[in-house]
Amino acid sequence: MILLYLCLSVFLVQSCTTNDPSDIKTYKDYKWYEINGNRDGIKKLLRFLTGTYEIPYYSLVGGTGNLLVAPELVPAVDAIASFEGLTTKIVIDDYSEILEDEKVNPLRQDGFSWTAYYDVDSIYGYLQNMSQQNPNWSQLVVAGQSYEGRQILGLRINTPTAVDKPVMFIESGIHAREWITPATTTYFINQLMTSQDPEIASLRDSFDWHIFPTVNPDGYHYSYTRDRMWRKTRSRSRNGCYGADPNRNWDYNWMDYGASSNPCNYQTYGGSNPFSEVETRSLSAYISGLENMLGYVAFHADAQMLLLPYSDSTEHTANYDDLKQIGETSLKYGYAVNKAKYDGPGTAAELLYKASGGSMDWVRHARGTPLVYTYELRGRYFHWPAARISEQGDEVTQMMLGLATEARNLGYY
Repeated sequence: MILLYLCLSVFLVQSCTTNDPSDIKTYKDYKWYEINGNRDGIKKLLRFLTGTYEIPYYSLVGGTGNLLVAPELVPAVDAIASFEGLTTKIVIDDYSEILEDEKVNPLRQDGFSWTAYYDVDSIYGYLQNMSQQNPNWSQLVVAGQSYEGRQILGLRINTPTAVDKPVMFIESGIHAREWITPATTTYFINQLMTSQDPEIASLRDSFDWHIFPTVNPDGYHYSYTRDRMWRKTRSRSRNGCYGADPNRNWDYNWMDYGASSNPCNYQTYGGSNPFSEVETRSLSAYISGLENMLGYVAFHADAQMLLLPYSDSTEHTANYDDLKQIGETSLKYGYAVNKAKYDGPGTAAELLYKASGGSMDWVRHARGTPLVYTYELRGRYFHWPAARISEQGDEVTQMMLGLATEARNLGYY
């Protein structure tokens, strides 16, 4: 076994090129593998490949692994899988074809719409326009600057009332490649700002909203312009590798589960220390300055499930039953739109895998926020057709309505 892995290490060094940040990654002939069999064998395969080469995507849920690899790595994957007694299936033969579908978009319009995906400047332009159209009850808010100097820009929506309202915070786009999350979040903002539905107007008026469509703007811009599968920030480590996973970098059980200590790990490097990333550090400071925060919602993609804290434990929070009941109502409201069924609610440790150092868990632990959720939106292989953004936008709007309705029924506000 040792000889096999040594030989493959030599093979990888000889056949794999280095990552040049100036290159645009096309993912031509990249293969998406589904791997089944002995879980320990899959772990060995993933550990070896991710420790030797930049693997854009990998996961292990239950007894099934998923892996996106360059074409030159196919012999290595097949050799290790055969040696470990694993079965492999190539479910996507050329990942670039999926990316080409995103580029060819006859529905794209001038200005801002929900029939196309936009870069961060356009998203920020939309937020600015919304704040200017309704200056009496909406304003731009800034939760710091990114590593490359971009603002972490959000929109506060707070219609005038005689009493202080509970704060509802929404974070999305923390993982750069999950494009559907900023798109859906801006759709939800538009619903709050423009809908004539009295229930949506009541939802808007019930809370002091702080909504941030893309809290990893550098990573999102890099994914949009250079590397579609980029997930991390764009900070540079001492060894020259780029980025850390901003959802493994928060100061709650940092590095305990689901994170890598290797700065070159393409996916889950947890950073050099908790809050090493300026994005997580400044965002946590902004959150800490909010008083009366009732709810914190994070949007991710694309596992299609609703997650509760804590992500690295099967032990339940004190109000877990309430969180579950509110979450179930939220999912029922969303299901009524398109009959799309979500798994959960439950912890990531129960439904997906253990992961530490995430924003949701820090907010719950450090701030004691009562209602904390992570919605994993729909999609496949990190792709969702731009023409169908509004489909998920309508679901999310109803999910938020369901969440607020049941929270009120249970006396949370």
